[in-house]
Amino acid sequence: MAKLQIRHLLLAGGAGFLGSAFVRDRLRADQEVLITVLDALRRPGAKADLGDMADDKRLKLVSGDVRDRGLVDGLAGQADAIVNFASEEFTDGEASGAAGLARTDVEGTVVLLEAAHKFRHSRFVLASTDQVYGPLKSAANREEDRLSPQSLAAAARAAAEMLAGAYDTTYGLPVVITRSGGAYGPGQPANQLVAGLITSALAGQPLVVQGDGSALRDYLHVDDQVAAIARVLWKGEPGSAYNIGSGIPVTASHLADLILHICGKPSSLKRLAKQHAAGSYAIDTKRMRPLGWEPQLKLTDGIRHTVDWYRRNEAWWRDTAIAS
Repeated sequence: MAKLQIRHLLLAGGAGFLGSAFVRDRLRADQEVLITVLDALRRPGAKADLGDMADDKRLKLVSGDVRDRGLVDGLAGQADAIVNFASEEFTDGEASGAAGLARTDVEGTVVLLEAAHKFRHSRFVLASTDQVYGPLKSAANREEDRLSPQSLAAAARAAAEMLAGAYDTTYGLPVVITRSGGAYGPGQPANQLVAGLITSALAGQPLVVQGDGSALRDYLHVDDQVAAIARVLWKGEPGSAYNIGSGIPVTASHLADLILHICGKPSSLKRLAKQHAAGSYAIDTKRMRPLGWEPQLKLTDGIRHTVDWYRRNEAWWRDTAIAS
């Protein structure tokens, strides 16, 4: 395979929690890369996620919609590759309904794919989720397994995956897909699971766990997750998907207990919402190993690091919780 020459990245949805972490990782790792972030900036505090990089001349932030073909073409024409993080899931979430999710996750992905094809990009990375597999049936899901999403957000992402794969087979666009487990880390909005549990614990409020607490999920620190996505960008095989996670799923009850322990709070704060059953998710991550990637943070160390950040930034998470 010829060595990739990617000097300018276009990141759709790059001002979100995961996208901004990816920007930070790339600017730190590659002194010559240029990054353009296209983001609608609808989520409260979204622009602030890139605030620590605002003075970096290699970064350009553009406020706009991924469905704006003229805007996307103008930006893609200057780039060598696209990484698509754009999703409605963490803006209005499923409150937007299927139509809202389809607009950003499906129609927006098509606009980006068309631009990448038009300008002959070296790579197109679609950042997806392990939830496209649907709840676990037996063994951990491998990349060849059938997709069976059970939520609107996962269904929209699965549709985006199908379209991306079709552009690879029909036009030869070098597409790679990442399917990640649950991310967590400093700066995660409190309306996302791990951050919500941490901020509830620090505030002395109940930690509500869906179902009986036995549901499994693979959780990975955001720094490890974006490093894996970068590795897939550079070394992934076009036409392939890659599961990204620790490979060690834990129960929701264990996660809540761990957070309470690290926060120094009593286990009595954990509440089981048994009337709301939760499905389990687990992924086989062996395909990532030949790319030379391994997670660097174990869950306990990553949660401790994250809790320390939320302790030091209480005003930030209380303000963003009010804004949302």
